[in-house]
Amino acid sequence: MTETTSEQHQYKSATDDPLVWIDCEMTGLNPDTEEILEIYCILTTGGLDIIDEKGFHAIVHWPASRLEQMDEWCTTTHAKSGLTEAVLSSTTTPEQAASQLYEYITKHIPEKRVALLAGNTVHADRAFLRREPYAKVTDHLHYRILDVSAIKEAARRWSAARVTKKAPSKKGLHKARDDILESIEEARYYRDTIFRLTFEDGNKVNKGKKK
Repeated sequence: MTETTSEQHQYKSATDDPLVWIDCEMTGLNPDTEEILEIYCILTTGGLDIIDEKGFHAIVHWPASRLEQMDEWCTTTHAKSGLTEAVLSSTTTPEQAASQLYEYITKHIPEKRVALLAGNTVHADRAFLRREPYAKVTDHLHYRILDVSAIKEAARRWSAARVTKKAPSKKGLHKARDDILESIEEARYYRDTIFRLTFEDGNKVNKGKKK
């Protein structure tokens, strides 16, 4: 994957506030009854430059009795990816994972309510992270989110068909780090294909006004 830096895009946006990209793998989709198994976090600038290449990763331990309650899709998918085995062998508790994630984010982004949570369908991840012991993470972030899925849906409806046809395809690996990197790549594509053109058009208008 070719990384695109903001220096290649000589336009000025309204903000470069950082983005906290998080992807979680869970035992299911209901935040009231299911649990987080894996968390990956990558931080970027508002211009989508990665701040820390290593990122943060945690696999949370749950006993076999809890994993046996997963539905067929989760059971098959997590077994295939190796996550089930990793969860069983992990010694990290939910409390430890939450504290480590919070410390990682605040180390790089100490100011509260500045960074936005970002990802694909990231409202689902946020629903889990708003529960204890993870609530301090979402409390540190801005109340708004940047959901690449929403940008994709807007592009499908309000841009030329070729825009979405040429968008990066998702591999569907359901591995947290891979999913985040795919989301960042997809966000860069929409930035360059849709929003960069907006900047260029705006610059032309501004130059015309100066004449």
